[in-house]
Amino acid sequence: MGLDNTLYTLSNVNALLGSTVGFANARNNGVPVGDALMDFGFNIMNGAIRNEAARDIRRHTGSYLGYAVNSAAGYGNPIANAQGTMGLIGASMITSPFGIFGCGFNPYMTSNIYGCGPFGGGFFGGCGCGPGFMFGGPSFFGVRGFWC
Repeated sequence: MGLDNTLYTLSNVNALLGSTVGFANARNNGVPVGDALMDFGFNIMNGAIRNEAARDIRRHTGSYLGYAVNSAAGYGNPIANAQGTMGLIGASMITSPFGIFGCGFNPYMTSNIYGCGPFGGGFFGGCGCGPGFMFGGPSFFGVRGFWC
């Protein structure tokens, strides 16, 4: 098992454990079981999505920054979820050469939030990332993974 797979697995275990602690804290604070279970599920889902995004950043850029952001933000509560998600967006911007908008020549075919490919693309035009969420342009939920 390589370092990437080890980090991915341990991050998912950490998300499960953090969500379990969040569930226990909610129950100790008198939150009804149904609400606590729903929050538990949302926390696990958020952690799994964040870990997949961190893995995608690693695969496309070679950077472990996504895993570091997830580790620093933690798991299992709304504050950690928000900080981790925003941190991953920032990590994607930092690790993606040529900026987040895909403008200009991009010889590495790296993905970014609003465009990817050899000539960028952008929010309003397609460039090979897959169907976009607005105006037919590519989105960061493209067909080639979380970040295209």
